[in-house]
Amino acid sequence: MTPATTPRRPTSTGPTGTGPTSTGPTSTGPTARTRPVPVGLRAQFRETLRERVLETASAAATEQGWGQVRMADLARRAGVSRSAIHREFGDKEAVAHALVAHESDRVIAEVGQALIDAPDWRAGIAAALRTTMAARENHPLIHAVLTGEHDDVTLLPQLTTGSTAIIARARVMLSTWLRGHHPRLPRPMLDDAADVLVRAALSHLTAPEADRELAVARLQRLAVRLMVAQRV
Repeated sequence: MTPATTPRRPTSTGPTGTGPTSTGPTSTGPTARTRPVPVGLRAQFRETLRERVLETASAAATEQGWGQVRMADLARRAGVSRSAIHREFGDKEAVAHALVAHESDRVIAEVGQALIDAPDWRAGIAAALRTTMAARENHPLIHAVLTGEHDDVTLLPQLTTGSTAIIARARVMLSTWLRGHHPRLPRPMLDDAADVLVRAALSHLTAPEADRELAVARLQRLAVRLMVAQRV
């Protein structure tokens, strides 16, 4: 008698019918790739990180002086890692530059709004000068830096001898506004006028006169004379 044989299970075939289909994963790795973070989301995250760190740095510098701020403490107060700050900004000096630029841009934006809101260009010049000079009282960080609170002048050079970048940004903004009101005047002349006014306003911010309105009136007269002289 021929012994019974065990029936063989049928072999399933793949899509082409030429080979067996795998019954499970053949790799121990992940079965799907991790989706990359969208570029827009990454940019938003970085902007949020920068804003948080700079706001925290501003508060710390105002409260204790920038020279006393430690990067580890800054990271802890901001709720981020120290390595994240280093990746985004660099060292402490780089954070200081970003901090002063951030605060200066706020002032420049306020000046720009004052120019836009003014009824005419003469009033705009006066409003811009007042806004710049008032930044000493309206911005706690700038007040702390300029008055040397906590016996700390670490950031002062960035508003005085190292203010080239700040002056350049303010000059472009003011020159562009002037061209809108004086389209027939030569652009180089308007650029020069803007440069003179920005430097004078910054000088009055760092070393204010007792009578602010008198300083505003003097610089406004200078601006009017420059504009009128070019029309003749």
